[in-house]
Amino acid sequence: MTRTPIPDGYRLYKAPELFPEKIGPLYFKKEDDQYQFGFLVDKSHTNFNGKLHGGMMMTFTDEMMGHQVFNAIGEKPCATISLNFDFIAAAEEGDWVTLRSTITRQGISVVFVRGELVIGEKIILTADGIWKIFGR
Repeated sequence: MTRTPIPDGYRLYKAPELFPEKIGPLYFKKEDDQYQFGFLVDKSHTNFNGKLHGGMMMTFTDEMMGHQVFNAIGEKPCATISLNFDFIAAAEEGDWVTLRSTITRQGISVVFVRGELVIGEKIILTADGIWKIFGR
């Protein structure tokens, strides 16, 4: 197994006693006002075939796209109300996986997001989601 180093500029994403700590370690970096998220696939993230587990891919995508929405709406409470995934390719232990996501539309009470999990430029998952903004 070739182990990819954590890219420069990424820091540990901390969420003491919360769910993200159970699936990590996860990493982030902030450039300008944009966050980027990633993780290094370790054995605990894999399935019996030695590939990155689909549940890990979906959980990471949901958590980090939600973080993007939270920041975009001024750190107001929000939650996923719909999230659809397409699995494109596999990842293996030692791969560095990054989320690329974009808010495609923002309304008064909902936010629409499109995301991709990638290894380098290789897309391994695509996602389309809707987040509900509370208190609006």
